Amino acid sequence: MLALAPGTGVAAIPTEVQGWFDSAKAAAAKGDSAEALRLQKQVVAWVQANRPALDVFRARALINLGNFLSGVGQKQEALPPSEEAVRILRQLEGSQPDARRFLAIALNNLSKLLGDLGRRQEALASIEEAVKIYRELAKTNPAFLNDLAASLTNLGISYSELGRRQEALAPAEEAVKLNRELAMTNPAFLNDLAGSLNNLGIRYSELARHPEAIRFH
Repeated sequence: MLALAPGTGVAAIPTEVQGWFDSAKAAAAKGDSAEALRLQKQVVAWVQANRPALDVFRARALINLGNFLSGVGQKQEALPPSEEAVRILRQLEGSQPDARRFLAIALNNLSKLLGDLGRRQEALASIEEAVKIYRELAKTNPAFLNDLAASLTNLGISYSELGRRQEALAPAEEAVKLNRELAMTNPAFLNDLAGSLNNLGIRYSELARHPEAIRFH
């Protein structure tokens, strides 16, 4: 008999299943997309047979499945699990402490997927909501500032893809500001700062502000 996860009333995840989940992420990090997808499908199959319909681990498994499907070019197939993860987490955010941060992750990923599929207005709505959540989370926990910066970068890209180039500038500038502040105290954020600076240069180029663009490319 499985023990209950603390405070959830739901059985804890078996060690074997957690192992598949972690190994799938490790395989993806090493660039082995096929192995990551194979393992994640095992996780999702177990989740669908054994977990409640409204469950944070189920949503996390679906988020990763969507990511790994997208990573092998199966973007249309990635959409249903990505959307289901968002739906689950929306319903859980008022009752499960972790649901809100995972909802922000799910929305960020869904936005990128929708953008890749040409559904840019929907992509914008998703990333705007992700930014709002990360901004709220970062007010009480600075650990979310880097996530906020990343989502702001994506918000700028989403505006740009819709031709709203002037609106794309402010989130790109804010992302640079946040990453610069983070990098000043922790060099681990220097790569993120470099990425956001490059993105800001692109936004300036789109506005024909070439002297400023040159500074950041």
